[in-house]
Amino acid sequence: MATLTIAGTQQEAKFGFAFKNLADKNYNQKDDKGNEVGGFNYIYTGLLQFDIDALKAFWDCGLAHLGSKGRPTIKDIETAIEDRIENDGGTEELFREAFREIDASGFFKRDAKTFWKNLELFKTTGTDKEKAENAQGIQILLDAKAELLNEANESQD
Repeated sequence: MATLTIAGTQQEAKFGFAFKNLADKNYNQKDDKGNEVGGFNYIYTGLLQFDIDALKAFWDCGLAHLGSKGRPTIKDIETAIEDRIENDGGTEELFREAFREIDASGFFKRDAKTFWKNLELFKTTGTDKEKAENAQGIQILLDAKAELLNEANESQD
């Protein structure tokens, strides 16, 4: 369970429309062709890359269910993350909890599955050089996923 103590109250991330809507509103990105890819992809990919801003976005969206009056501010979330990092001695457990929760959530199960399917398709696009680069980038993400889920991952070279 992904929890964060904010202003003395332990908060739990929840996944539903509140998370999705806030992610799409505040964290949506565009691909190379200008298509919006959705806030979920930004957060999911960012967690795989151990991006602290993605961790902050995860908590911002994960607490969206508290509503506008109950949801902590970004500053409160940042302070809570900093406190947790200091207490834990690093970011590893924060990233592990966040990734495990979003990856296993029923609400985003299909999105996560589609993310990995699309990456597999990405291996087959482009020139031979681009395919090799794509495969290397995908392997980095697979290794990060295995690390976050505490799984062994065989290199697919």
